[in-house]
Amino acid sequence: MMTQDKPVGFGCYFLLTVVIVLNLTVVKTAISQEVYAQTGFEEFAVGNPPKDWEVIGGDFEVSGDTVKTDKKALAILGGGDGDGLGVPIETENPIISVEFWVYIEGGGRSFNFKVATADGIGENNGCTYINWDAGIVRLYDGAAWQLIGDFETGTWKYVRIIADVGKSEFDFYSGDDRNDALTAKPEKDLAFRNAALGPVAKWVAFYTWGITAPGYVDDLLVYEGADALDLAVDPSGKLTTLWGQIKRGL
Repeated sequence: MMTQDKPVGFGCYFLLTVVIVLNLTVVKTAISQEVYAQTGFEEFAVGNPPKDWEVIGGDFEVSGDTVKTDKKALAILGGGDGDGLGVPIETENPIISVEFWVYIEGGGRSFNFKVATADGIGENNGCTYINWDAGIVRLYDGAAWQLIGDFETGTWKYVRIIADVGKSEFDFYSGDDRNDALTAKPEKDLAFRNAALGPVAKWVAFYTWGITAPGYVDDLLVYEGADALDLAVDPSGKLTTLWGQIKRGL
């Protein structure tokens, strides 16, 4: 019995060691990507734009009125042509992924969205140039508006955008939740408004031009690369979410 117990005990110990090492590898992989912005807007004061973001005019404010998760979201209520709100990013990676919940009120043109390569958020060349308008989402390719697809209004949808600055192209995903969006068939190889002005993105920006319908954004996540950031890992047999850490800015 003693000679049988030793190999069994060693085997269990070895298996446990392998499991721990593999789980640590999973956790390392999940957090190794550089995250440039992560917020559910809970840390910002209601009624004002997010603190330390770049703001040019516009009616941008953190709101508790139309919210997907927790108690706050970003409201893009209006603004003049060329007003914008942006997060600066510093990166050496030409590929940037952006995810967020978005709610578009029906009835007209809502806000624009840019992953921009210019020095300032007011520059419209060299960027993704996306707009939500009366039940559709579209892009401007430098000459004309081009349809990306239908986009339901009056409800929260999840969006993921992968911008490849090196190719001046982007992919667009959407769905009813994050998993739905990540597994959806994307609209691929969509054109920037114009060719990128540099090798990497410098801004993620929300922008107004002819806006007539408010839009809302929650759980904004900006990170490097085309691989979806792993927001849920299971290192110890229990589900551990990284989203709570991201929402708190940890």
